[in-house]
Amino acid sequence: MKTRILHFLGIISANFWMIPLCSLLLGAGLAFLNFYLDKTLLARHIEYPDLFLFFNNSQNIRSLLSVSATSILGVAGVSFSITIASLTLASQQFGPRLLRNFMLDRFNQLVLGCFIGTFLYCILQLQFTSSMDLEKTTPFISMIVLLVLIFINLLLLVFFIHHIAVSIQADSVIGDVDKELVAQLKTLFPDETEPDQQPLKLKKPSNIQQHFEQQGNPVYAQKSGYLQAFDVNALLECCRDNNVAVHFLIKPGEFIIEASLIAYFLHKEEKPDENDITKQINAQLIIGDKATPEQDPEFAIRQLVEVALRALSPGINDPFTAISCIDRLGSNIGLLMGRQFPNEQYVDDSGHLLMQLKPFTFNGIVEASFNQIRHHGKRDLAVTIHLLQTLHKLALIAKTSEQTEAIDKQAKAIVSEQKAMGLSDYDIEDIKHWKKELDLILNEKI
Repeated sequence: MKTRILHFLGIISANFWMIPLCSLLLGAGLAFLNFYLDKTLLARHIEYPDLFLFFNNSQNIRSLLSVSATSILGVAGVSFSITIASLTLASQQFGPRLLRNFMLDRFNQLVLGCFIGTFLYCILQLQFTSSMDLEKTTPFISMIVLLVLIFINLLLLVFFIHHIAVSIQADSVIGDVDKELVAQLKTLFPDETEPDQQPLKLKKPSNIQQHFEQQGNPVYAQKSGYLQAFDVNALLECCRDNNVAVHFLIKPGEFIIEASLIAYFLHKEEKPDENDITKQINAQLIIGDKATPEQDPEFAIRQLVEVALRALSPGINDPFTAISCIDRLGSNIGLLMGRQFPNEQYVDDSGHLLMQLKPFTFNGIVEASFNQIRHHGKRDLAVTIHLLQTLHKLALIAKTSEQTEAIDKQAKAIVSEQKAMGLSDYDIEDIKHWKKELDLILNEKI
């Protein structure tokens, strides 16, 4: 249930209309509240400073409200146009998947929400003042709040233009994606690596996958889409209730085709209803039309890779942006070197296997980070050298054989691809130099 609640909250937060909708409700509520306060608390006989005598004239009040509503609506339209233009530019330069980050920008939502909320406030106050008996009541509070809202909206307009100008810059886009990636990795890999940690002892066969394939019952997908998340607690409860063990062949972020094989399950005692088990397992998979970062650590990695690949395309030809992406990817891989990957195996109290998920591995994340950049950037020597330099930095902080093997694999692939590029002797020597430095470190680690 917790997974589904978090999934629902993630869907809500990714919608651009949430804050504007709340702003509309807030604007309407504020209009009714101020009307009530003006009607019940303030009377005509209260003496106001000369500065506020403007509010004693019904024609002046209606003119102020009309002009404010018209102006705010026009500004909201301009802001919306600026937002659409920035989204179009971002889609062309950084890729359509980066639009999600612009949609999640709370400041853009807040600005548009304030504009339309103030517009609704003016419209409602315009209706209220037409029914006011100005012989007895002066809408003092309503007008003061309106002036404050106008002042706030003018400030937000200036900040909004500055924010848009900054947010569409390559460094800002890369920084925003990197922040999301760091937060995601810290959530999915929360524990620091413990050097003396012992592996979990399970009562299981030595080759789990082969055992499940030979003796297990297949589970087929009941619909197509991207696997966004597992409801792990519900799946474990399903395994306990039916006394079965499940081995999944899929992981979050993968696209599932209807009727494709997604898992095997083994029954421990009496044979259960296979169709019922299949339905129960499928019911605990959250599948949608698009991939999400909810349980997929490679989601934000692919976003950074996409920015780098577009920067390396002939139409843009911006290797410095690609180098910035490599720096961020290397930083996050270094973060993972100090983290414990979550255990993909779940057991009962007696140590018997209940469920095994398809794991995310360090080598898989390194390949997702560098494979495409290495391939598309092989024609740019600066990108190739920077990849080797980044691998060199990672090799210095590598702690396990898996990490050194993944780094060595990438370095060998870089050198292998560069041999077929016909580089000059000077360029080849530069690549050999960094490969030699990297090999010295890796040999010490092995």
